[in-house]
Amino acid sequence: MLFTIITVLALAAAVLGLAFHRFWTTRQEARSTILYVEIFKKFLAWFALRTIQMGRQASPAAWWKYVRSLSLWRRPLLERWLFICLYGSFLYLAASGFFFAVLIPRGLFGYPLMGHVMAGGLFAACLTVLVIFKGRDFVSVPKPVGLSLSLLDPRKMGITAARVKVAAFWLFVLAGFLLTLSALLPMLPLLRTPGQKFMFEFHRYSALLSLLGAMVFAALELFEAPRT
Repeated sequence: MLFTIITVLALAAAVLGLAFHRFWTTRQEARSTILYVEIFKKFLAWFALRTIQMGRQASPAAWWKYVRSLSLWRRPLLERWLFICLYGSFLYLAASGFFFAVLIPRGLFGYPLMGHVMAGGLFAACLTVLVIFKGRDFVSVPKPVGLSLSLLDPRKMGITAARVKVAAFWLFVLAGFLLTLSALLPMLPLLRTPGQKFMFEFHRYSALLSLLGAMVFAALELFEAPRT
């Protein structure tokens, strides 16, 4: 129950944070006042309207058209399949893991569990290759933060989309490592029952961190990347 509550709150906070970033960077009314209360009111009005609009526009055809427009399909063959395997395995892991964790008291079992284990191995392998060949692209952070009293001002904290994207990428990588570790250790004769229970919960929360990192990175990289 506690995990379900934390998951719902964390995902809601991520969605609202990403929506506010979208509002702040694309809407003129976001900068029409310096009063936080007024900005918040304008954001809520925009968010409600945008949610209704997206609900009306959502359809399998619209989603398929968007997926086909992604730059993924224009990447080199091996790189394209690396990302397809990474995204596919991650989506299955997230869907099966959180569905059973939140809605099914028994947890994962049967064929979904077998698929979860196989997808986990594929995800770990793809993530390793991704870090080796793409990790260097997320090492340097543009415009390093300087230590000054201006950091106390929320408007001057130096939090940029580029920094958040880099942080989200490495959070995703770290969480993926913890997921792999917490899945492998219980298979070895090293832990007793309390240790097995701890690793089970640790695996769940690592999955939540991985999902949050993926959501933030996807929103800043995939959804806002120019499509050519």
